[in-house]
Amino acid sequence: MMRFKYAVFSGFSLIKKANYLIRMSSQCCIDPGSKQSHEAQDGIEEIGGINTYKTGQGKSAIVLFTDVFGNRFINAQKLADSFAQGVQATVFIPDCFNGDPLDPADARLPDKLSSWLEKHPTSDACAIADKFLSKIKESYQPIQVIIFN
Repeated sequence: MMRFKYAVFSGFSLIKKANYLIRMSSQCCIDPGSKQSHEAQDGIEEIGGINTYKTGQGKSAIVLFTDVFGNRFINAQKLADSFAQGVQATVFIPDCFNGDPLDPADARLPDKLSSWLEKHPTSDACAIADKFLSKIKESYQPIQVIIFN
């Protein structure tokens, strides 16, 4: 199980402490579903030292924290682009895995999950999330957070 300490928040409250348990050992967390066809609207930028997919031009922000497939997975980028266009917000997908997401096309994905989770402890992802949110909080209000599992 992974623990996240984030809840959806807005305004000047950066993080509302909450514990959500997300089961990461079942097959459902490694099923990417159908790979979407989509041409990303924007691209990867470095924000606070974190490679981040950024799309949209709004004064408010939505931050998507991805599942094991990371911020370069086209399905996540398609969702971000849809949010940016639909609600006129800036949408961010920070890389919480230091450039090492799982590949949804890898046939050995179920076998790799356990060792990948050991390499990417929740505490590391939370530290990256804290750093990222601290960096953008002065430029965007409100900020909404969505966590995939």
